[in-house]
Order: sequence, then structure tokens, then C-alpha cells
Amino acid sequence: MTPSPALASRKTVLVTGVGGRSVGSGILHSLVRASDEVRARWRVIGADADPFAWGLYKADAAALLPYANSPDYLPAVRRLVDEHHIDAIVPGTEAEIRPLVENAAQLAPAVVIANRLDLLPLMLDKFATAAKLAELGYAVIPTVPLAEWRDIANQHGFPLIVKPTRETGGSRGLHLVRDAEELERLLPLVDQRTAPCVQPYVGDAEHEYTVGVLTDRDGKLIDSIVMHRKLLGLSLLTATKVDDRRCALSTGYSQGFIVREPKIQTFCERLAGQLDSRGPLNVQLRIDPRNDQTYVFELHPRFSGTTPIRADVGFNEVDVLLRNALSGETFGRLGYRTDVAAIRAFEHVIVPLDKFLS
Repeated sequence: MTPSPALASRKTVLVTGVGGRSVGSGILHSLVRASDEVRARWRVIGADADPFAWGLYKADAAALLPYANSPDYLPAVRRLVDEHHIDAIVPGTEAEIRPLVENAAQLAPAVVIANRLDLLPLMLDKFATAAKLAELGYAVIPTVPLAEWRDIANQHGFPLIVKPTRETGGSRGLHLVRDAEELERLLPLVDQRTAPCVQPYVGDAEHEYTVGVLTDRDGKLIDSIVMHRKLLGLSLLTATKVDDRRCALSTGYSQGFIVREPKIQTFCERLAGQLDSRGPLNVQLRIDPRNDQTYVFELHPRFSGTTPIRADVGFNEVDVLLRNALSGETFGRLGYRTDVAAIRAFEHVIVPLDKFLS
């Protein structure tokens, strides 16, 4: 059967790390569950190390890959590029970004869609994030090694946040600690290999935002989008009340309200410009209502867990960056929908065993 002209002209995109609830599955969603116009542009190959990855069975084609730290990883990606004539690779996990970006020349003609390699430490090391924000003149949440927790407690009181600083994702190793006894019980359970840190809890659960700032391959600003996070249900890891404020931590599985917040957008767009961000940038911040100060607590130069939500309201950063990288298209503000609630749930797929990858 001869494919239609539209299907025959589609570019082929490899999306890696497409397991359920992953950033990669959200990237996949942005391409295969988008408008007819978007779907007509892309043929999507889903890849993951685990045959139980949800996205393998939602893509146009699928493949298993070794883990990113395996010596067989890059040769396997190279084989997929050749076999499927892949035009672009979009890494869906933090672990895959560095090897793919560092070895982009070996993967040509496929283009790796990712931010600048120089910004990766901001994602992989929380101390580096704090130092960079201070260097740029932003208010910084005090961040010290976990062993120095008494200093932070004496200066700021409880609750405190204990979290890893190196190469972690989502909410793994994240703890909201209510008092000294609870922290001392936690100490022997913390994985010291992640260089854990301690911070004061800033603001409250009602003033937390996740913001996407999109710039093209030349560093030109395209647009930004704000989600006012609602920490409940799937989004809520833990919560407590201290005095008159509700303190909560997110699972990293964000939901909430897509809103227009010019002050927050201006803040984050200026930060992206100072960082010379090129591609996707995700900023997580709180505004402390007691002093109206904005505090960035996570800075990720990659696609976000909210990428599929953004795509569904017209801020399809994956489609935009692919078009910019492969066809040189330029974009202004995207005109996406706001004043909507984004509500999330689990999803599953039923796969006949003769279709199951192994």
C-alpha cells in the first residue's frame, strides 16, 4: 500500500525513556496525541530499557534500548538512527541527555533536541543551582549539606526540607521534616551518595508554580507558560500545617491551573536569557506571601513532566523545537489557552503478548 503524501513526508523522531508518568511519555503524548496537523508532521519511534514502558505501545514503532550508562547504549541508538532514518532524537530521561548531547556528532544526521550542555549541572546538582542563582542576583533558599542541619534549624526553624542534590528525578529522597526528633530519625536512612542537603521550607503550599520558558536554537525567546500548582491527590507527597500556613511537597506529578501571570513570566524569561537557555527550560518556584519574594527551588534545562499538559492547551514545545531545529521555522508567542484546570490521573494500556517487546 502506498502511503499518503502527508504520511510519506513525515519526519521521524526517536523519543527515549517513554515509561509511564515519565517526562519521555509526556514528550510522546505531545506528538502522538496532538492535533491532526501535528501528528501529520511526525512519525514517532518510542524507546525504553523496560518492555513494560507504556509509551512503547503508543508510538508508531518501538524499540528497546540499553540503559544510558551501558557501553552498548550509543551503538544501539546509532543502529536505530540508521534503521529508521531518524531525523531527530528527543531524550526523555535526565540520564540520557548528557551522552546524547555529548555524542551528537556521532548520531548525525539525526539532531538531538536538548538544551545546552553547559546548563546540565543546574539540573543535576542543587548546590550548583543555588550558586548560579546567587551569582545572577536572585534570592536563594539557603542550601547546606545535611550534616549542617542544626545551623539551618537555628536560623530558620522548622519545617525543613531534606533532598538529594545530585542526579535525581521527581520526588525521590525528598522529605518534609517537622522537628529535630524526626530529622534525627531520618539521618541514618538518607542515601549519602546523593550528597543530601537541607533547606528551610519557604512560603506555603498555595503559592507554588511551575513555569516553562521556551527559546529556539539561537536563544531567541518564543514564549513562557505558568501553572499554578495544586498540591493534592497525585501531586501531593506529604503535607503538614505550621502556625497558619500549609506546608506541602509535590510528588513531581504536577497538576493545577494554567494562568496568565505576567510578573512570573517576566521573572522566568529574564532568568532564561541570563542563562542563555536554548530549548526547553523548566523553573519551579514559590512566592513567599510574607515578603512577596520569589524563590526558585528547581531549575531544569529539559522538558517537564507538565509538557503534555502544555501541549494540550496549545503550548506544544516539542513540536515547536522540532520544527525550529529541522526546518528552521521561527515562532513568536504561541497564543495558548489559559484559565483552565489541568487534572491528572493514571493511565494504562492493554498489550497482546504477541505485541509485547522482549
